[in-house]
Amino acid sequence: MLTLALITDIKEIHSIISWSAEFARVRNSSLKILCVTRASAIPLDEEADVVGHLVSAVNGFINASDPQGALQELFNEQKVEVCERHQVESSFAALEIARNEDVDLIVAAAEDQTGKSGVTYDTNTLLRDSSCNTVILFGGHDRSCKNKKVFVGVTDNPHDGAALYLANQMHDHSGSSITLARAEMDYEEEALEVGHRELLQLMRDMGVRNSDRIDCQVFRDNEYADVAASMNSHDLLIVGANYKYVHMIQELTTKPTIAVFKRAPPLRAWNRKKNSSGWNSTLSPADYADLIQGLRRGSRCNADFMIMLGLSVVVASMGLVQNSPAVVIGSMLLAPLMTPMLGCGLALAQANPKLGNTSLMTVWVGLLGVLVISFILGILTPGSELTPEILARGKPTVLDLIVALASASAAAYALARPNLVGSIAGVAIATALVPPLCSAGLSLAYQSYANAQGAALLFITNFVAIVLCAAVTFRLMGVTSTRANARQRKWVFRTVSVLATTVVFLCVPLHYALMKHLVDAKPQSMTYPLATTVMDALEQRLSKENDVELISAGTPSSPNDSTDVILILGTLRDLDQKISKELTEIVHREMLDDELVVEIHCIRELWKETSK
Repeated sequence: MLTLALITDIKEIHSIISWSAEFARVRNSSLKILCVTRASAIPLDEEADVVGHLVSAVNGFINASDPQGALQELFNEQKVEVCERHQVESSFAALEIARNEDVDLIVAAAEDQTGKSGVTYDTNTLLRDSSCNTVILFGGHDRSCKNKKVFVGVTDNPHDGAALYLANQMHDHSGSSITLARAEMDYEEEALEVGHRELLQLMRDMGVRNSDRIDCQVFRDNEYADVAASMNSHDLLIVGANYKYVHMIQELTTKPTIAVFKRAPPLRAWNRKKNSSGWNSTLSPADYADLIQGLRRGSRCNADFMIMLGLSVVVASMGLVQNSPAVVIGSMLLAPLMTPMLGCGLALAQANPKLGNTSLMTVWVGLLGVLVISFILGILTPGSELTPEILARGKPTVLDLIVALASASAAAYALARPNLVGSIAGVAIATALVPPLCSAGLSLAYQSYANAQGAALLFITNFVAIVLCAAVTFRLMGVTSTRANARQRKWVFRTVSVLATTVVFLCVPLHYALMKHLVDAKPQSMTYPLATTVMDALEQRLSKENDVELISAGTPSSPNDSTDVILILGTLRDLDQKISKELTEIVHREMLDDELVVEIHCIRELWKETSK
């Protein structure tokens, strides 16, 4: 790894090289010092002399540095290189080297040291275009260049964690003390407590285990004097990139060097290299550990698993028999069957056959348990009619496969993110696991084998989709193993191939079922009902006629029908035109539209009266 220090002015040498050397030492990387002028700053015919003067000044600073310092330590280990570029813009030169060499960190001084022009992606080329970690320094040689005390300002910035990790590395290598601080707009004590918890969560996410060495401070945002005093007692102040208020910090402080830190963009999961900062930009170390621990425990077939599964089967079976959707949904939330399936996905992502076998065994035991319990409940339950809730799970289509694939990805993603864990309940409802198995068991008890087969197909569809999509999602989030041997990788390849092939084969019957469902179609009402006020007025008028009855009234459901309202009457005689006109007027009056087209159809001799 390489730390690149960008020097464009003699005044920057002391600050840039001192901090670059410190960062390179704590990150265990070499230091490359690039001397280049800003292309527009001087005439081209004078540029070579200016760059040469920069190089001489840099070499002089290196030779005159403290032998015990970080720079001399790197110099003695031959980890320092000085180079120069001519006739090229400084940011472009640094970005070019970063692309062509293994640069992990770029350190440069801000062109506007006052910070009034901002240090954002819009105003700073290095922040916007660099593909590695980048530090922009403010303060110059007038500020401290020691590494004894580091202040990390947290602003709910995506780069806050990387800034904390850099400070933690400085503590590990140089014993620097760390202050982690944030400001809260709400002045209530509860808000300050929430701010403190946010700081602890950030430390947890970054894998900073020893919290005793970090001083967490939460300020009210109007406590400018206290904030300034705390900042001014430090040597280095680090804030996340795209920060707009550097000029305010400059005005409030006199001692610390201000560093605006940008972490490297997230690496693609399929092209991930070892991150020298030790920070996984996709999943924090603490969340990674919680995910693995939770799925390992949840994938074991123990008493807790069987008790909750058994109770959920009873609830689901009774809900299916009673045709109660609410009860069935409740059973979905109770069932723990999804956890071992996600464990199977984690096993594939990590190439862990042991976890895969444990999770798969738990799934099979749970599957058999659900079938047996639901079958027994079906035999003991009076009646032999399949309810609509049972029948609905016996006709899966390819749409169910799509739902299962999306829900599985959502479950895996939410499980890896503690702040999204509440979404798991919704995933459990969307991807029902126990109800299809209960439908199969009840159908077997009622000797409806075709419906049992369809319900079993739905469960298999959900199972395959969950395992496959969970594995893919975990891999994309960086959950993998770098120590998998050839045998483990072969096991993963074989298993994924079988699952993918199964999905392809499942698409055939599921697609056929969908097309059959579309061809058969669902019955649709020919008309939509009229408002209660309209119906009451019509019935009140027809109550005066002994031999006329209102059979149906509504608006056509077809958009191609030019009629607005259709009335169907039953009568023993020809309908009097006066009645027809009055009914039309009632519709116009009650619906407040005289332009409505009203059709009245009469069915004669609809009933036959018998004399006693």
